[in-house]
Amino acid sequence: MEKVSNIASIYPIDKPIQASVKVPGSKSYTNRALVVAALANGVTIISGASDANDTRILIKLLDRLGVEIIERGGVIEVRGNGGSFEEFNGALNVEDAGTVMRFLTALCCLVPGEITIGGSDRMNQRPIKELVSGLKKLGAEITYTENDGFPPIKINGGSINGGPVHINGSVSSQFISALLMITPLLARDTEVHITGDQVSEPYIDMTVSVMKQFGVSPDKSEKYYSISANQQYQSCKFQVEGDASSASYLFAIAALSQSRIEVTNLSGKSLQSDVRFADILEKMGCKVDRSSSSITVTGGKELKAVKVNMQDMPDTAQTLAVLAAFAKGGTTISGLKTLQHKESKRITVLEKELSKMGVKCEAGSDYIKITGGNPKGAVIETYNDHRMAMAFAVAGVKVQGMVIEAPQVVKKSFPSFWETLKSIGINVDIG
Repeated sequence: MEKVSNIASIYPIDKPIQASVKVPGSKSYTNRALVVAALANGVTIISGASDANDTRILIKLLDRLGVEIIERGGVIEVRGNGGSFEEFNGALNVEDAGTVMRFLTALCCLVPGEITIGGSDRMNQRPIKELVSGLKKLGAEITYTENDGFPPIKINGGSINGGPVHINGSVSSQFISALLMITPLLARDTEVHITGDQVSEPYIDMTVSVMKQFGVSPDKSEKYYSISANQQYQSCKFQVEGDASSASYLFAIAALSQSRIEVTNLSGKSLQSDVRFADILEKMGCKVDRSSSSITVTGGKELKAVKVNMQDMPDTAQTLAVLAAFAKGGTTISGLKTLQHKESKRITVLEKELSKMGVKCEAGSDYIKITGGNPKGAVIETYNDHRMAMAFAVAGVKVQGMVIEAPQVVKKSFPSFWETLKSIGINVDIG
C-alpha cells in the first residue's frame, strides 16, 4: 500500500536559485488530445503527455468505453474508433477530475447504452447544468440521478443529432470545449451560440487548435461557433508542450526569491492562457525572457502590488494571491467568479489560509484584495485542492514555518512537484 504523507515542510533558501527545468506536459492539451484521438480514424501518437491523475482517470475511463490505448515509454498510442462505439452499460467514476466529468458527459452521448457518470463528493457539488441543457437541446437524453444541475447524471447514449444551441459561457469554458469536440461527428450541422460573459476563452481556443490538428476546423465569429455535420477526425502525431499552470509555481518562486528560473519546454507564444502569468510578474518588477521554446523569469529586488483581472487564467489566481502577500502595497485580483466552483471554494479558502499567515484580505464573490507586508509561516490546509498546496508552497522559500497538509494532492496535475522543487535546490521535508 502506498504511504500517504501528511505534511510537507518547505524551508527558506539561503541564496537565489539559478535553474533550468522542464515541467510536465500540459494537462489541458493532453486531455483534449485524448478525447479527439478516441473519436478519430486510425492510430494517434501522443508524445510528451501529462502524467497527472486527471489524465490517468481519463485514460482508464476511455479504456472502459472500448477505446484501445497503449502507453509505451512516455508515448501514448490511441486507436480511434471514428465515433463508432460498442454498446456500454454501466457507471463511470471521474473521482475529482472536473475536465473528465465535462468531456465524458459530451462524449458518452455518442455511446449506445445507459451510462451513469459521477465523482467524488466535491465533484458532485460542481455545476453541470449548462452543459447538460446544451446537450439535451442537441437531442441527448440525460437525467439527474440525485440533485438537479449536478452530477451524478444518467445518459441514454446514441440519440444526439446536432443543431443550434445557446449556452451560457460564464460558468465554465469546459462546457463549450466538451460540446465542440463531439459536434463534427453529429448528423446535423451545429451552431454553438455563447450567451453571457465567456470565461477562460483561451481554453476554448486550445480546444479549437487541437481539433484543427486532427483535421477539423470550426468556423468562429464573435460568440458563435459553426461546425459542419458528418465530419471525421484523422489520426496524427501530437506533441504536447509543457504545462503553463505548472510553470507558474516555478516562476512565482523566482519572483519571490530574486532567483532566475528557466522553463525549457514552454513557448512564449503558447495558446495556454496561464502563460500570461509571466506578464503579471513583469508588472510586479520581474524580468521575463521569452523564446519559441522557453520562458525565463528573474525576480527583482521587490514585488510591486498590481490590479489584475484573471478571468482568462483563473488557475494561477492562488499563486498570485500568495505573491501579493509579499508585495509592497495592495493587490486586487478580480474576474474570479469561477473559483468557487473549483476543487475547493477557492476564494473562501484563500482568504482563510492567507489570514493564518497574518495577511490582511478582503474577498467578494469574484475578487480578493490583499494587503502585502511581512507574512509569517503557517500550517496550510489544502482542502483536497492541488493548487492550494502548490501556491502556498511558494511562500516557503521566503518565510520559516510553511507547512502544507496533504501534500499528495499535487498528483492531480503535477505529480513530480515536490521532486522538482528539490531538484532546483529547495529543501522540502515530506513526512
